[in-house]
Amino acid sequence: MKLPIAASVALIATSLSTTAIAHHGSNGQFDHESKIEVTGVVKDVRLVNPHAYVYFDVTNAAGGIDEWRCEMRAGSLLKKNGWTEEMFSPGTGIVINGSQARREEHGCYVDNIAFDSGQVVQRNETIEVVAATAVVAEVQLAPGTPNINGNWERARRAPGAPRGGGNPYMPTALNSSETVGFDREMNPRFVCEVTNIFHDWTFDEHINTITQTDDKVVLTYGFMDLVRTIHLDIDSHPENIAPSSSGHSIGKWEGNTLVIDTVGFVPGWLEGSRVGVRHGGNMHTIERHTLSEDGQSLVLSYTITDPEYLEEPYSGGATVARTPAAFDPYACEDLTEEFVEGF
Repeated sequence: MKLPIAASVALIATSLSTTAIAHHGSNGQFDHESKIEVTGVVKDVRLVNPHAYVYFDVTNAAGGIDEWRCEMRAGSLLKKNGWTEEMFSPGTGIVINGSQARREEHGCYVDNIAFDSGQVVQRNETIEVVAATAVVAEVQLAPGTPNINGNWERARRAPGAPRGGGNPYMPTALNSSETVGFDREMNPRFVCEVTNIFHDWTFDEHINTITQTDDKVVLTYGFMDLVRTIHLDIDSHPENIAPSSSGHSIGKWEGNTLVIDTVGFVPGWLEGSRVGVRHGGNMHTIERHTLSEDGQSLVLSYTITDPEYLEEPYSGGATVARTPAAFDPYACEDLTEEFVEGF
């Protein structure tokens, strides 16, 4: 049986703790054991990254108005999947089912939204795939050069295929003492920063775009707006590299495969969400992006060596596919703490 909103909030409020807890991430920010249903009227919506929010007024048990906000997926993902600001026009009636925020009396995590039009949408639902309005520019390349120009997103897992899982950078292959004392709040994406060139390439299914000439290939990531320039016109790294999250990359074509050699990183994270695995400034990566025969998939394989943190080279991979969806700059604007007092 569903409780009235006033009763639901009163019930959940007893479980809120003043103990300091991790505030980022789904489990840290929301109590998924405490499900609520909230009925209100839309005031505003912010389709921003890393999380969009809908703001709405709720009539409380005393007849007054409580101002609520509930978290949705990343704005770029919502827009890609057909969610629009017009759906949340001020004055629209909504009913949200979701989870109570741990530190906001009037905050929640959206599981689904019912609109007064009768439309009901689930948190991860694709209403429609929104195609790019701008046609990808044609590029003139030397004969025989593979054309990877365009927009790409992480390839979807085939129905029934194993999901895979586990941490890709297992401590058995690392100097595990470096993971001691890790707190997931150290995750760079919680402060709108890049994690690394491999994690961010496919994270959360954002759209990446590739532009190329015969001299260079530019990879622009849809997550955290990371931009990498792959230099095809030089065969060695300069001596005075300014360290960065993307490093300095040189590349060459081997048939349908773009081979990229990268050095010059600032120290950072190989894995910053669960166990916390660092990399040093001497990390060296070799990656291979292979274009499929039909030109629709780009398969990445990579090897990481790091004398400071990896006891042996680590290899991994991912696949992206061409997409008609538009590239949307990430423009990170974290609203997590917007209405949280005392932090």
